[in-house]
Amino acid sequence: MVKNEIYELLENHDAFARQIANANLANLSFNVYEYWENRERIQLIFAERNQFDSIQEAFSAIFKKEMFDQEEWETSDDPDPTDEEWLTALKNIWINEYFPSADPYEQVFIEIINDDFVSSFKRILFKVNAPKIMISGVNQFSSIRVKKGHLYDYIFGQTHSQYFLLQWAICT
Repeated sequence: MVKNEIYELLENHDAFARQIANANLANLSFNVYEYWENRERIQLIFAERNQFDSIQEAFSAIFKKEMFDQEEWETSDDPDPTDEEWLTALKNIWINEYFPSADPYEQVFIEIINDDFVSSFKRILFKVNAPKIMISGVNQFSSIRVKKGHLYDYIFGQTHSQYFLLQWAICT
């Protein structure tokens, strides 16, 4: 289910742009954890599931949070969701920038992550000093790999109470 819903969103840039634009970051709560050591970089963004009506809404909002953080934009500068210029920029520039279709080093594809990922994910949570309650809550979750590169992973998932976005990279 997670896989199909995210795939549909990434295939329909109009719908994805509207979902992103409608996500009001000022009204949402996120927990962001980062880890840098040598060349390894980890970023985790968590959001409580009860803030969203659908998995597509959650993915869009968490992606918007990531984009605003990466681009160093202020949440207070969030354009109006009906601003056609903003919707066009999301559809034609920003979605393609973050989810490129023709980049040989970073491929967008959707695949279900196997159960072996649970132990890796727990190690990552320890590295970023996530609260112990969060670590103990990830015994059962579903996740999908959205993007993969030679030295990069972009994983979206859900636990019983939260959605999360994990980015792992070796920076050169």
